[in-house]
Amino acid sequence: MTRSVTSASAPASSANLGPGFDTLALALDLRCEVRAEPASSWSIRHQGPEPYLGRQEDDAILAAARKVSRQPLRVEVSNRIPLCRGLGSSAAAYAAGALAALRANGNDPGHDDLFQCVRELEGHPDNAAAAVYGGLVAVVDGSVIHPPLSSKLVPVVAAPGFELRTKDSRKVIPRSVPVEATVRTIGRVAALLEGLRTGSPDLLDLAGGDEIHEAPRTAHSPHTGTLITAALEAGALHACLSGAGPSVLCLTDKGDAASLVESLRDAVGPGGRVMILRPDAVGAR
Repeated sequence: MTRSVTSASAPASSANLGPGFDTLALALDLRCEVRAEPASSWSIRHQGPEPYLGRQEDDAILAAARKVSRQPLRVEVSNRIPLCRGLGSSAAAYAAGALAALRANGNDPGHDDLFQCVRELEGHPDNAAAAVYGGLVAVVDGSVIHPPLSSKLVPVVAAPGFELRTKDSRKVIPRSVPVEATVRTIGRVAALLEGLRTGSPDLLDLAGGDEIHEAPRTAHSPHTGTLITAALEAGALHACLSGAGPSVLCLTDKGDAASLVESLRDAVGPGGRVMILRPDAVGAR
């Protein structure tokens, strides 16, 4: 049995981007890093600024490693992605955990094979695709598309100090929506994709105000809705829930990022943080 240590990492992600519910996601440059090596029994140790402190049976990294490994592994984790904040922490955990474990078993899968594994574990193909491939992604009937993203746009994330679990936030989304709202959503998606490609402030403004998932979620979590409003009033070109929330993703011009951060420091609330990030173009590695 080889004793070599292998490592892998995967990025955070912001899904939906407003009207792109369960379809669009953007990878961000916060990473979950995993080291794995063969051992006589399974073990895992978490460290870094955002360690997982929950039950071992709920540990996403351990679940991913156990799924793909033919042998017990000693696993070490260093994570920088805030947990339960709508930043794709579970998708990154599954991607990094599975990739490190596969490499510890002598395998080095391509992105397509890894995506199928992470998609099955995660259940949310948009976050899974962003964690594996990086960049801006759209998932349509299981196929991953890579729309272009303007280099003019800078992501700013406002992450409140409280957690919000996706399964709880998802319960408030209606099972059906009026045809008129669906038509408006299709228009917003068209404006969003072209706005993301060109960086056009007018198009990004047209893309805001999702009715399908964002309106019911912000009604359930009013602080998040307040953050979106504060970001737009401070000059963000686009502001939306990041995944299920409570974090908010803002897109702005490079020259306006610092002032947007200052404007959101009070609005984010106690224990929260506001971060200037970059799109991650690499994905799992």
